[in-house]
Amino acid sequence: MKKESALAMVSGLAALALAATCAPALAFGHYGHGHRGGDMQLGLLAHAAGVSGETIRSTFKNDATLKTDFQNVRNTKKAVDACVIAGACNNGEIAAYASAQSALTQQKMTDWQTIFAGAPNKSAATSLKGQLDALNMQKHQLLHQAFSSAKGSNTVTPPATQQ
Repeated sequence: MKKESALAMVSGLAALALAATCAPALAFGHYGHGHRGGDMQLGLLAHAAGVSGETIRSTFKNDATLKTDFQNVRNTKKAVDACVIAGACNNGEIAAYASAQSALTQQKMTDWQTIFAGAPNKSAATSLKGQLDALNMQKHQLLHQAFSSAKGSNTVTPPATQQ
């Protein structure tokens, strides 16, 4: 019984750490601020550095190269999907998709660099980044502990039903 209590406690702590790490990012909503999901942490850090949401939006919205790069990724992804399904891809199609993704990533990072160059409080962003990294590491440690302690157990405890 002690093992189950410890596992429940570790699971609860992991959920708490996950909520603390993800809640600020979720405040931005799904794919908001002119960038796609992978850059949400940069958006959070930019806000911490004192950059307005309007500045972030306008930087990405007004970047014609970025729009072209997104379109190139979409087009090359369609071509790669079609050839993968057909089982007849050549290296040119795969390389074109990888190149389009690389160009998109480079342009997005260039835009983020421009945004942070004008940030009035970069030290706040640096501090928040350190705190988020520490919480993320703690989350991974808690999850590792929870799943390592559950390895030896061959019984499954069903979740409690909510009424």
